[in-house]
Amino acid sequence: MCGLGCTKFFNVVLSLAGLGLSLYALFVETKASKDEEYRPLCDIDDQISCSAVFTSKYARGFGQVEQLLGAEHPLNQPNSVYGIAFYSLMLLLSFINRRFIATMQVFFSFLACVMACYLGYLLYFVIKAVCVVCVATYAVNFLMLLFSVCKRKALAPKKLQEDKYGYYIPTTTTPSVNNNFKKFI
Repeated sequence: MCGLGCTKFFNVVLSLAGLGLSLYALFVETKASKDEEYRPLCDIDDQISCSAVFTSKYARGFGQVEQLLGAEHPLNQPNSVYGIAFYSLMLLLSFINRRFIATMQVFFSFLACVMACYLGYLLYFVIKAVCVVCVATYAVNFLMLLFSVCKRKALAPKKLQEDKYGYYIPTTTTPSVNNNFKKFI
């Protein structure tokens, strides 16, 4: 499978891609809310329209915060703000090669995929429009989950070698001219 350097590279690239998509989504949402005649690049027709999705009631607080806490609550932010925070966190975690951090990345990526399924359901069945930016972020979330799992596997502890009697065989990662441990065999 992928090595540690490969997974770090792809996690960084995917985090930057998700961050860019989230920033673009925030730009389109703020621009569309101020200017009624604004047509973003991702609006292709009536069925494939980012602005229709970003101006819907589900575009803020995942459609749930306003119902639970009210429209003026500080958590009722555009979904893209949550995306910016998520991808920034994942970008920072991508540079740390510890198994616990990799486990956190897998957990956060899994939660992002669950949210992508929820938002995809809303997108297709409730809003009845397709958003190119949204579908791209769903793909980024899925790929980020795959590479986070790959990173966690690459950071797994190495098994010690043992002989047929159950004794551990000492190994070294540094090449040495004088193998002193062989004297005791």
